[in-house]
Amino acid sequence: MNQVWMGPVASHMLSGLYVTLWVSLLTTLVATAIGIVVGALSASTTPWVKFVVRFYIDIFRGVPSLITLLFVFFALPHVGISTGPITASVLGLALWGGANIAETARGALKSISSHQTEAARALGMGKLDALVFAVMPQALRRFLPPYIGQLTVLIQASALTSVVGVTDLLGSARQMIERLAYVSNDAHAVEIYCGVLVVFFVICYPLTLLSDYLERRLRS
Repeated sequence: MNQVWMGPVASHMLSGLYVTLWVSLLTTLVATAIGIVVGALSASTTPWVKFVVRFYIDIFRGVPSLITLLFVFFALPHVGISTGPITASVLGLALWGGANIAETARGALKSISSHQTEAARALGMGKLDALVFAVMPQALRRFLPPYIGQLTVLIQASALTSVVGVTDLLGSARQMIERLAYVSNDAHAVEIYCGVLVVFFVICYPLTLLSDYLERRLRS
């Protein structure tokens, strides 16, 4: 069996893998920053702050990640913001992922008894100090396992960036399938997509194991 096609395909897909890892890293950093800030603001007692936080979380958690990505990609130029596919993809996925991480953070904070805050205030701490030094360290134990799970979802969602022209792992795989179909009788689609599946599994499965381990370890 002629396997000459495998070398060029692997090389092209390797460059796509670099893009996938880069987009995943940027998306994770931005989404985490958004999620932690919004999640912390959910503890605010100011009505308009709570309304804005709830509005953001409900909107982006209620919309598919692909729709968010496409909206950001096509809407930003209409308001005079010119971005490339990668920047728009990171922003779109980060807004969506940030809402999910914020909800996870909000749930972790609410799971801590109000008595902890009251005890901290009784020791002379202000509201912010009580939140940062008394509540958050305890909430972190309940936040980490589902947060790691959210990271796997963000990495998987990075495959959607090929829809807006990003030559990521999936995009590079599709390009090679189309090229092989054009120059030969066999596009090798099954083999190439199996390769994509294996790569995503290798990246995401350790994070799944880590999430399960942390859940058992931190909640025991």
